[in-house]
Amino acid sequence: MKKKSWCIATGILLFCSGMTDCRAADVVLCFGDSITAGYPTVNEGYPVYLKSKLNSASFTVVNAGVGGEDTMRGVSRIDTVLAANKPKYAVIMEGANDVVEGISPSATSFNLQNMAQHAKNAGAVPIMSTITPNSQSNFAPENYNPSIVNVAASNQVVLVDTYGRVINDWKNITTDGIHPTRTGAQIIAQGFAEQILSMKKTSISSIGSSSTSSSGDSGGGGCFIATAAYGSALEPQVILLRKFRDLRLLTNTPGRAFVAWYYQTSPPIADFIAQHGLIRLTVRAALLPLLATAWLLVEATVFQQVALVLAAFSLLVAIWQKGRNKKSLAQ
Repeated sequence: MKKKSWCIATGILLFCSGMTDCRAADVVLCFGDSITAGYPTVNEGYPVYLKSKLNSASFTVVNAGVGGEDTMRGVSRIDTVLAANKPKYAVIMEGANDVVEGISPSATSFNLQNMAQHAKNAGAVPIMSTITPNSQSNFAPENYNPSIVNVAASNQVVLVDTYGRVINDWKNITTDGIHPTRTGAQIIAQGFAEQILSMKKTSISSIGSSSTSSSGDSGGGGCFIATAAYGSALEPQVILLRKFRDLRLLTNTPGRAFVAWYYQTSPPIADFIAQHGLIRLTVRAALLPLLATAWLLVEATVFQQVALVLAAFSLLVAIWQKGRNKKSLAQ
């Protein structure tokens, strides 16, 4: 009997010695549309690259993307997928088809919130994502993203700002304006990998405190109010404000504190602005002084800056002199 027990123990040790970890791997479920599934005529989806970027045998990546799926169909499908795979993490990136189909931003964000809750109910940690850009026709996923950011923050769900990570170079990392190339898919995978590895190092109880931390990823995005006012993150005014944020605000402690506060408070405001045309025009007018300041600090040459300062000084002197003259005449 002792010999038999020794053989069994030896067999178990030999089996485990051939593996990196005797424990079951953490399943990462990638749930979404064709950007997740991969688009055969363009390139693979990001899950192909996620495994290597996680760089650990303790993870198993499952690609559960379905091409052409919108969030309404996603809600009806996710329970079956969760039950079949029992994931530790559920990456949920859908909504690109909602934009094309004209589903409202509020409905899209509600459906994504619903999916995240289903993932929680199944014992998985949900990771939501902003919708990637769409440079075809007049489709504007950036009008949807403030609502998604707001829903993630309100429900303490981790959010990766995928839109922000890719928007600045979108033309070069997609061949059809919608589906990323291999380079684009790797950038998307990197964003999710960073978040998953970060959560792996911390306790699950601390996840809620980082629910909006990645909405400020370097690489763009996050200028929610300006994007809502101008209708697209590709408008020159929005690009200028992103540069101002990256080059002037994120380089110092007060600026970073302001940006963090802005990310917490602006998504619901931006969502309201995007739905009212007259308010959008009003906000554009209100942003003009900020745009002028941003241009002066980011784009203007030293000569232009000096010339503008001198012009402003001359104007103030002229106003002062005019007031002094009026005072003299009154006496």
